[in-house]
Amino acid sequence: MTDTGPEEFPFNPPRPPGDGGADLHAHTNASDGLRTPGQVVARAAELGLAAVAITDHDTTAGLPEALEAGRRVGVRVVPGVELSTWSARLRQEVHLLGYGVAADGGSLAPLLAELREARRDRAREIVERLQRLGLTVTWEDVAAETGGGSPGRPHVARALLRRGLVTSLEEAFDRYLAAGRPAYVPRRHLDPEAGIEALRSAGALPVLAHPGLLRAPLDDPGWLRSWRDAGLAGIEAFHSRHTSPQVRRLIALAGRLELLVTGGSDCHGPGAGHPELLGAVRVPTAWVDRLLASAMT
Repeated sequence: MTDTGPEEFPFNPPRPPGDGGADLHAHTNASDGLRTPGQVVARAAELGLAAVAITDHDTTAGLPEALEAGRRVGVRVVPGVELSTWSARLRQEVHLLGYGVAADGGSLAPLLAELREARRDRAREIVERLQRLGLTVTWEDVAAETGGGSPGRPHVARALLRRGLVTSLEEAFDRYLAAGRPAYVPRRHLDPEAGIEALRSAGALPVLAHPGLLRAPLDDPGWLRSWRDAGLAGIEAFHSRHTSPQVRRLIALAGRLELLVTGGSDCHGPGAGHPELLGAVRVPTAWVDRLLASAMT
């Protein structure tokens, strides 16, 4: 697919002239992205981004390569991570972005290793369920899709697509992998408060990822207030799947709760079922300094 430029998203915040902006949510093949960390950073440079945050799921393995690439091509790389948590209150998965994490994970490393092991166990069980359904997909097929990264449902979906067992990634999730479908396996999660505490303890700033995708009331957000009280520092108001009305509501909500506002594309592609997205959502580069300064306080 062709690049999706920021001008197609009217909800990007204004930036000073000449500011290439920052995309604060991007994935590499260290988790479930399709580009290597170096390729993501090189693409960010091609798109004129001044900064990009690498926020892979439950791993910092891509950060050393990304940081080196950033120095080489002149793009500021914000070291990050994305933790998956489960909210019993909301009865759904909640993702937390952590900014300013150590490239080797620091004190977060043991927890990340446990979460990656849980992801592998879950992916293996999903494959077993698919095989019991008569689908000729193997663990080796899935492992081949990871590029050495941490396996997840997107890798299983790609393996099914490559085998010709589905016609799209969307079909893989709709028929087999989404919650309530026959091969779905619940995963082990932290609760959001534990995730926030783990990020804070590691010196990273916890931000709620894509809150507009949650099935949660924004008019009476006691759930968000409790996470703020637990140490949540911000919300990702600008996101490639947020509508303009959602962005306005989230900015107002952040103001009421005295939370920072961030934004990012959540790019995983490009590839089958994935648009480009990198740089489609850009926030002012000055927000990067604000984030990292907050992480150090």
